[in-house]
Amino acid sequence: MEKNYKEFNKLNLLLLSFFDCEKIYYNAAQDAQVTSVKRFLNHMATERNRMSFDISNELSSRKIKPLKDFSDSGVSNRSWKEIKEALVNHNETELLLSCISKDEENVKAMTELIDTNKLPDSVLEMLYENRKKLHWYIKQAREHLIEHFEKSSKKEEIYEEKLLKSEKDKGKVINIKRAF
Repeated sequence: MEKNYKEFNKLNLLLLSFFDCEKIYYNAAQDAQVTSVKRFLNHMATERNRMSFDISNELSSRKIKPLKDFSDSGVSNRSWKEIKEALVNHNETELLLSCISKDEENVKAMTELIDTNKLPDSVLEMLYENRKKLHWYIKQAREHLIEHFEKSSKKEEIYEEKLLKSEKDKGKVINIKRAF
């Protein structure tokens, strides 16, 4: 059991990491200006909450106290420094990239726990399923990043090109004679 305790401690740390990830997604959703991005980030925060709940249940079922209670979990009041940073450095692309980065850290931690194979089968199965989901969510986040932000920047480029073209056309002399 003492060997397993070390692994359960790592699982407890993973729980804290998921709470942090949930908070990052939630705060990013609060800072987002575009409705579709806001919805996506809120959905991702909810999914991290579900994963945290799974881990917390596994720990509690083995009479291991989670390092952080669910009542103290991810979605909490922001400090004034976090609010100031969000107002000053608002960039939705950076918000989404920081969320993806935190998810990738969690995937790495989950992979390490799965590879050690020292946890009970039910815990390993839960970790495996959540890791699979997390891979899918990371893929969705990257696609959302490409779809939303790259398309919008391309639209802006096309608009600027049309604007420049129309400005060039304003000074052009057009021959109105018809050729018969």
